Amino acid sequence: MLFTSHAGSSDPTRFVSTKDEPKYDYIIAGGGTAGCVLASRLSEDPKISVLVVEAGEADARQLMSRIPAGWGNLFKTPVDWAYETTPQPQAAGRKLFQPRGKMLGGCSAMNAEVYQQCSPEDYDHWESKGAKGWSWKDLKPYFEKSAGVLSNGTLSGSSPVINEKLDGDKGEKETEGIYKTSEAPTNVITAAFVEAGESLGIKATNLNSGNPSDSIGISRFLTSTSSGTRTTTSTAYLPSTVYKTRPNLHILTLTTVTKLLFSTSPSPSPSSSPVCTGVSARQKADGPTFEFYATREVLVCLGSFASPQLLLVSGIGRGSELDRVGVEGLVESKGVGKGLKDHILSTVVFEATKGTSLQFLTNPIATLPHLMKWMIKGTGPLTTNLAEAGAFLRSDSIPGQSSSIVKGSVNGSGPTAPDLEIINAPVYYVHHGLEKPPVANADYFTMASTLLRPHSVGEVTLASNDVFDAPVINPNYLSSEYDRQVVLEGIKLIRRLSTTSPLSPYLVKSVSPENLATLTDEELLTHMTLSADTIYHPVGTCRIGNFEDGAVVDHELRVHGVDGLRVCDASVFPDITSGHPAAAVVAVAERAADLIAGKIGRQ
Repeated sequence: MLFTSHAGSSDPTRFVSTKDEPKYDYIIAGGGTAGCVLASRLSEDPKISVLVVEAGEADARQLMSRIPAGWGNLFKTPVDWAYETTPQPQAAGRKLFQPRGKMLGGCSAMNAEVYQQCSPEDYDHWESKGAKGWSWKDLKPYFEKSAGVLSNGTLSGSSPVINEKLDGDKGEKETEGIYKTSEAPTNVITAAFVEAGESLGIKATNLNSGNPSDSIGISRFLTSTSSGTRTTTSTAYLPSTVYKTRPNLHILTLTTVTKLLFSTSPSPSPSSSPVCTGVSARQKADGPTFEFYATREVLVCLGSFASPQLLLVSGIGRGSELDRVGVEGLVESKGVGKGLKDHILSTVVFEATKGTSLQFLTNPIATLPHLMKWMIKGTGPLTTNLAEAGAFLRSDSIPGQSSSIVKGSVNGSGPTAPDLEIINAPVYYVHHGLEKPPVANADYFTMASTLLRPHSVGEVTLASNDVFDAPVINPNYLSSEYDRQVVLEGIKLIRRLSTTSPLSPYLVKSVSPENLATLTDEELLTHMTLSADTIYHPVGTCRIGNFEDGAVVDHELRVHGVDGLRVCDASVFPDITSGHPAAAVVAVAERAADLIAGKIGRQ
């Protein structure tokens, strides 16, 4: 059933067009998390023709994408861009792995499926930074429009459950959105983790209540899963009932957009700005080039690494950087690729009592009966997202903990927004799960101190003038001493949680690092540099705002200095969210679709 049909064709000759006969109203470069939303919403109008050009294949072909617990098996495969950073001085000089989804649905098809709206203060902070129209009140309707909550209980704390809608109002009706979410299964150690947090004074909370004060607390996660299967923006917004019934919607897969095309006719727009008229693309580095033209706009939805890369190779960026790699400048835009922020974590792993964790899921033979159960019934341990719960805190006021962070100095988006997360997984999860555990048949439990609001800022630049060469990614992880201290406070909290009942009876000993209980702050900081890794949330490299302030797009996501071109993905975030951003990307794309379609008054 999973693989009987899938969206798209990989034959570019079916879709090529010319400047004289453009064929499409809109071309969407990238069928990822945001691109699928835009494709679905814009093609609802049968008079509007849409072409999606996606570098990967259909996510429906990927079994490990469909299985909620399977996402780690997608890393470093053909459906992963598998980027890496430059050597990071504060991460022991390591080049850090950066997985990114290379298939329809993008990262929504390979992330850990956490559905979190994040703090309302995050979006009010966006507006304060010049992103007019992107406040909480503006985005809340789009969270509500998109999210379908299949909940038979509340996720606050560890208790199973009363029926609540996403907005926190009790009731029996599900919300009607098509991006389906549900409560994932909870492992016994995860449940104990949540209870231990409550014992330390961390309040149980509903992270998606819409109440700013509920952004702080501990909870099991709502997940982008439904009936035991992952929800992606491809499966939700581009199901067969959409792509088989809309002749105005065209999906080209296994084809990489290589450059934006611009009109060369005199004064092509009233503003005298260059007009983006289409894209060129190739299927492999040395393959032939195909061109596709649009009558209205090109929408770039390639993510926080590839969106700025495409703008830069097309001549939109800092002239000095473009000259270095032989790109002819078109528009001087100093902010393209700048402002990169990401969530960085440091993992702490414990050996767990025998038979209590989900470590057996890393053994293919032991997993087989559970795979059969999932395929037949859609149930069993493979329906977990693994990242089952989290605690969200302000690092200057962790209950019962004397913090090195000066009171009131938290880099939060608002007075009640968190800057620290403790996330957990009932498996050995070090360096993206790619590192083998010390004892193959033991059980493990991982907690990670996660920096949510970094001071450290990085950038994306070009390695060459060809998008088939990966961009140069330098997040400058932990370059701020403040950031390192926040992560340290999280590790100290993990140490306290590990000795607190009911979690402590499940934990045998710490294994990464060893002897956690006796380590000094300096030793913990050393461990942090060795264990630090991304939690997969890069944002901000084409941010919304004023051009004079270095922003790349305006408040309608139109690229400054160019007509007929917008960007819509996490790269436009004016600042990083204080939680997992996938739901925000969907909401941003929903609102962008209404902006493009003229359903929101011009601002």
